Amino acid sequence: MRIPAFFPRSVLVTIKLLPFLISFIRDWRRFILFGSPRPFSAADHATRARNIRIRMAELGPSFIKGAQVLAMREDILMPAYAREFRHLQDRVPPFPSREAIAILERNHGRPVREVFEQFDHEPIAAASLGQVHRAHYKGQPVAVKILRPGVEKLVATDLKVVWWLILFLSLFVDENLMRSFRAIIEEYTRMIAQEMDFRNERKHADRLRANFAAWPDVHIPHFIEELTTRQVAVSEFVEGVRIDDPKGLARLGVDTHGLIHRIVEVYIRMTIVHGFIHADPHPGNLLVDQKKRLVILDHGMALEFDERIRLELLRVVYAVTRRDIDAIVDGFYRLDMVDADINRGTLRDAAATLLNIQLEQDVTTRQVQEIAQEILSTFYRFPIRLPNQLVYLLRASTLVEGVALQYDPRFNGIRVATPIVKRMLREIAFRGEKGWEEWARDGVKEAYVTARELAFIIHRLEREQLRLRIHEGDLTRLERFLAAFLRRLLGGIGFALVIGSVVAWLLLAGRPLLMLSVLALLLLFYAIFILIPIQRGGQGGPYFK
Repeated sequence: MRIPAFFPRSVLVTIKLLPFLISFIRDWRRFILFGSPRPFSAADHATRARNIRIRMAELGPSFIKGAQVLAMREDILMPAYAREFRHLQDRVPPFPSREAIAILERNHGRPVREVFEQFDHEPIAAASLGQVHRAHYKGQPVAVKILRPGVEKLVATDLKVVWWLILFLSLFVDENLMRSFRAIIEEYTRMIAQEMDFRNERKHADRLRANFAAWPDVHIPHFIEELTTRQVAVSEFVEGVRIDDPKGLARLGVDTHGLIHRIVEVYIRMTIVHGFIHADPHPGNLLVDQKKRLVILDHGMALEFDERIRLELLRVVYAVTRRDIDAIVDGFYRLDMVDADINRGTLRDAAATLLNIQLEQDVTTRQVQEIAQEILSTFYRFPIRLPNQLVYLLRASTLVEGVALQYDPRFNGIRVATPIVKRMLREIAFRGEKGWEEWARDGVKEAYVTARELAFIIHRLEREQLRLRIHEGDLTRLERFLAAFLRRLLGGIGFALVIGSVVAWLLLAGRPLLMLSVLALLLLFYAIFILIPIQRGGQGGPYFK
């Protein structure tokens, strides 16, 4: 009997991860199939998160990348896990240079010495999917990125195993949560396939460069098209200082305040003007070169926003600048950040909380962590889910804010973005993609649809067919109140019965009366603690939202 090729890897991954899956399930049901959630302290979560991060690092490229994707999902994961996964850097040992040369020669069909005048055998950087060597081509220094051998087959195998583990977990965990995880895995599958074909990186770089052609202070390295294949990418070599290196930036004479404003404007423009965003903006991919240009590297992960998303983002951003809570909430619904059944009042409270935090005045360095934790707690309490597109946007904004706080402890993203958005508003809304006739036609169409829906509502009101729904959260709170009230009422009756029974026994010395009292107490105990259990708030697990 022939054993499938992925079987040994499946066994290894299962052995490494299954204990953690069982541990998660026990957080929901102590005895797997039944029981209440087991108590788990913050220290326990931190320890488990650290152990998972170690296991994922041991399992290699697929899981390192997967953990980095999960690190962005603090709308789903408890902060302790997302925070730990962020420590999982994309650093793995380089593969031998002879294998790199073999891949180069196989892709270019000739010896390396005929392709490059000089090729450095020692890589200058190594990551989970590939590594970079320095070389010279036609007298110019170039960076040669080579796909790690066997990584495509390994990723395909690991994804099969992960889907089986998700299927196992879905037997025990809330379906809404599993739906979110399945969406993450589908997005991860798409993004990693995109990254493993270096021709995509060249196309993304060309598009970004065209978008910023009028920006001399933003530089996207050029790729050499004839040398770029699915497994090899060759681009101009750019030296620079990372944006999170204050000493290096000081040596270049860079105004860090202006640099941060430039990065903010670049990513706003990418998102709602161009509709095409560089989706991997960590500090190692953003440099400042000798000409003081912002250099954007590593274009494998890029994301396109359709026009509807861009216009909705524009509305939300502009609503934030005007502090219009209702318009922000409307945007949450239209962007599918929340389910349509979610109570608007609850969501409005969440938006107000976030806005008040962001507009806080005189934020000091010591308060930054407290404010960040309050933001995360708000996301954790309220039913907000981020669509995959918005996750990468949040990642970019988090990066900018994190770097900005190094240079300006009182940095506030909304206050910085407000004048930028107002300056670009006309360009964003009327950038010539539609003529005025099309804008007018769309407005008339929207007005017609609104009038028709209003007429339908009035018609149903006249026929008394309009139904009102009570939100599930309100029913849950009512249920908790009634349960607590009944427990107290029955507990009071039981206490009175105990006192009465003792008095009756002392006065009458009647054993039958005492036995009846004991039986009545047992029935009350059953009613209080079995039929009316304690109602716990919230719908998520102890580590998920």
